[in-house]
Amino acid sequence: MATKKEKETPKLHKSKIGFDDVVGHKQIKKRLKSIIRIVKNPQTLKHFDTPPPKGLLLYGPVSVGKSMLAKAFAKEAGMSYYEISGSRLFDLGYIKEVYEEAKKHAPCIVILEDIDIKGLMQGAITNVAFPDIAKVLESIDAMVFTVATAETLEGVDPVLTAPQKLDFLLEVSNLDKDARRYFIERIMQKPHDPAINTERIVRYITGMSAMELERLGRMAALNAIEEEKELITEEILIEQINIIKYGHKVEKAMVKNLEEELKMTAYHEAAHAVLSSVLLPHIKIEQVTISPRSKMLGFVSYNAEDQLSNVTKEELFHDVCVLLAGRVAKIKKAGNEHMDSGAINDLSQASLQVYAAISSLGMDKELGFINIESIAGLDSYFLSQQIEKRFLYWIDIAKTHTEKLVDEYWEKIETLALKLVEQEIVEGDELAKIIGKKKAVHKIPEGL
Repeated sequence: MATKKEKETPKLHKSKIGFDDVVGHKQIKKRLKSIIRIVKNPQTLKHFDTPPPKGLLLYGPVSVGKSMLAKAFAKEAGMSYYEISGSRLFDLGYIKEVYEEAKKHAPCIVILEDIDIKGLMQGAITNVAFPDIAKVLESIDAMVFTVATAETLEGVDPVLTAPQKLDFLLEVSNLDKDARRYFIERIMQKPHDPAINTERIVRYITGMSAMELERLGRMAALNAIEEEKELITEEILIEQINIIKYGHKVEKAMVKNLEEELKMTAYHEAAHAVLSSVLLPHIKIEQVTISPRSKMLGFVSYNAEDQLSNVTKEELFHDVCVLLAGRVAKIKKAGNEHMDSGAINDLSQASLQVYAAISSLGMDKELGFINIESIAGLDSYFLSQQIEKRFLYWIDIAKTHTEKLVDEYWEKIETLALKLVEQEIVEGDELAKIIGKKKAVHKIPEGL
């Protein structure tokens, strides 16, 4: 006879992991330690007449260790914790019950896992009831501290990050070099070629998540077995990294006129790589390849750690030239009549950057320091004709300037293109030899 299912009661947990068990994230762990000192010593706040903080939010990409940091926080603070995740985040009654139980075991921590999750309620996609959770936090007067996690700060209603709720907002970014090295060292515990350049692999996996790196180790081992090799080689690792990032290699039979396509792709990618090396030398290139993959025919792989967050006008214009270089080089090699759709993503990115420079970043010489987005709600047509005129001017200047640069560096572009046709992939070190050590100063044209 079926019995009525018992109501699930909140479970109190003791964390088994501390900060030493979480690889990387040195700065975040340092901040969390200082927060723990405040939480455990509330009397230090009296000097500033400030009430004790009630919680913190850890936000950042998927699979970077937010949950582990939350549980490590509990252990380092010497507190037990309750955890609320998934559909339970939409159950206000359960949330209230958890906080009531947490008060009984105070000092205690409540972990709200992925509070920017979406749910299906009465046929509609909805958010977690942020205002209701905020009221629960507001009502807690015992020593109960909340640690919430989310993928983005924008996905969390400001009502929950208001004072006396989630006071601390900490961004957990992509895995740093120490964390990436940890995953590679774990892979190196499997039978592997001792000649593998670990530092090179650590650079190649910049931007990959913990989940992807777990997959990398497993797939590298399986690929070695599949190829009947005794060891994981550097070639296997790099191929698996490229599969995760850019997709599987495309069978040659699937590409029409493959030889001619690869040749033109070689000039396209060579122009990107050479002009990038010349105009943006601070952004290191890991590899250039024309090996066709499911996500693209060829690509230039950059070290994501070198990417800029604050871009100058000169850097933005030079990046636009790098983006246009692929099409310009192909036209120089094969003629205007052979223009194809291969540059669609480059043109999209270049157009967006030029438009942003003029309309949002205040970089245009003629229009000056404007940000059109801030007034678009008042008048969506304001300055539209002037922006359009300046946009076309920037694009034309960038095209002409790129053509001059491609002509100037054509010998290096052709050398790299032929090398790519011969071996499909050119590593960063080999590219650097082709470019040479001579540095040139390239100022942006007048009139912009």
